[in-house]
Amino acid sequence: MLDKNEVLTDPQKLVRLELKNKGFDIDTMKVPERVFLLADSLYDAMISRNCGEYKYPLGGKLFVFKENETVGFIKGHMCSPAIATQAEDLIAGGVKELIHIGFAGGLQPDMCAGDIVLTDGAYNDTAVARLYGFDYDMIESSKGLTDELEELLAKNTITYRRGNHWTTDAGYRETWGQVIEYREKGALCVEMEGVGLFTIANYRNCTASAMYVVSDVYVEDDWKLGWGENVLEEAVEKVIDMIVESVRK
Repeated sequence: MLDKNEVLTDPQKLVRLELKNKGFDIDTMKVPERVFLLADSLYDAMISRNCGEYKYPLGGKLFVFKENETVGFIKGHMCSPAIATQAEDLIAGGVKELIHIGFAGGLQPDMCAGDIVLTDGAYNDTAVARLYGFDYDMIESSKGLTDELEELLAKNTITYRRGNHWTTDAGYRETWGQVIEYREKGALCVEMEGVGLFTIANYRNCTASAMYVVSDVYVEDDWKLGWGENVLEEAVEKVIDMIVESVRK
């Protein structure tokens, strides 16, 4: 008889079975150690470069860079529960490092669309962390990997801001009071995936970090949207250039 507290699903067993059903042997697959999880148009921009090849149905459609098979990329799932499940699948398949590149709303009044944020961790406004036993106010990213990303940004002369941010599960339930609260805590931006990713990385003893392109900014009398603006497209291209350059051996 099962213990009432026993978790019913083992990601490694489930991923092994799912891959087997699709004709893949997890023991012979050469899965990249590092995977970039790219949001929306970041993913589209990477696909347009034709620098990767679709290899495995693992966590979605996992591409491997043609010039470096130890690094891959995938379209990142949206919201903490979804990216947490995606991270579980990728880690169960053998991935060691996860880097999320997403979009976020800027919280500090001096921020603009197209700004880049490198995060040390996320203020937790989600359910995922609690369910994994990480019911903390802050879920940190992996410092070593974050430092490496900072070096890449500096090497590519990309201006950025480094600090903490806010992750919420409900994008349409943000209040002005919360914006003020997290702004006063020093949070640079708000998005929906960071806590989910960092929770799984901590739980599975893997490494994960993230950086965000600011797509809009909250201010008291306005909501400044950057979608369709040249500065946002330019920021996306700079980040994709940086990633492509970093994977070359």
